[in-house]
Amino acid sequence: MSPRITSLLAISLTAVLLQGCFPGPGSGLTVVGLGGHEFAMNQENIALRSHAALHEESDLLTFSVEAIAKDKTDNAVKVYLEGYNSEKNSKPIRALAVYQIGLIYMNLYNRFRDDEKAEHYLKLAKSEFDLEPLNKRIDARLNTLEKRKDQVVILTADQYLMNWKKQPKLPPKNIPHDDEMKDFTARAITTDRIQEAILLYTLMYENEGSSQSIKAGSLYQIGLMYMSPYNAHADESKALEYFLRIQREFPNSSFNSKAEIKAGYLINKQKVILD
Repeated sequence: MSPRITSLLAISLTAVLLQGCFPGPGSGLTVVGLGGHEFAMNQENIALRSHAALHEESDLLTFSVEAIAKDKTDNAVKVYLEGYNSEKNSKPIRALAVYQIGLIYMNLYNRFRDDEKAEHYLKLAKSEFDLEPLNKRIDARLNTLEKRKDQVVILTADQYLMNWKKQPKLPPKNIPHDDEMKDFTARAITTDRIQEAILLYTLMYENEGSSQSIKAGSLYQIGLMYMSPYNAHADESKALEYFLRIQREFPNSSFNSKAEIKAGYLINKQKVILD
């Protein structure tokens, strides 16, 4: 059992971690026969549903949130099942994949919500992998599903969304970040969940099924987190360690040149301070 599973599921993971099988940002909504206004409205609704889904369940990974918002539940389930069935993936990664399927199916803002399927996959994640910290999170979701069975009136996903839209909300923190920083990384900084993000990136780095690019990219994101001046736990020395590590371990990676630039900047900055 990996102790790193403890809290890694509390934040959402950007699709870059599984870039080999997840669609990129450009493969999102395709609109045929809609004018500019209708397209803008669709985009607005997608963004609204994304915020609502993540507000209800903070354990959702970014790919899961997008699947709910863009009505791509079937596609997401297929991708997660591929990750679950891959023996190259580590036990925590496979458990995470099944857990995400359960969260997608039970989300109130998912038009394809199916509490029975959600219960099935959550129980599967618990029975097959038996990761104690994850089990506690699963039990909490199963308890929620059990309580729903007593509900007399069940609203549709769109009705829940309309109700959520009417609720007053605090303005989101608008923290600038490096252009190369993934949304997942930026969110970890904004919500002060740095350690959880590092745990998850480390899992992807250590996962046997991860490509060299994913491993190098995971280290690169950790470096960016430590380098960010908006990170309450910023540490440029640690950031430099990760950038140098990429150069040592992944000299042929596309992240090598990027890491070299970041490392050079930090080294020169340290020299200026010492002078």
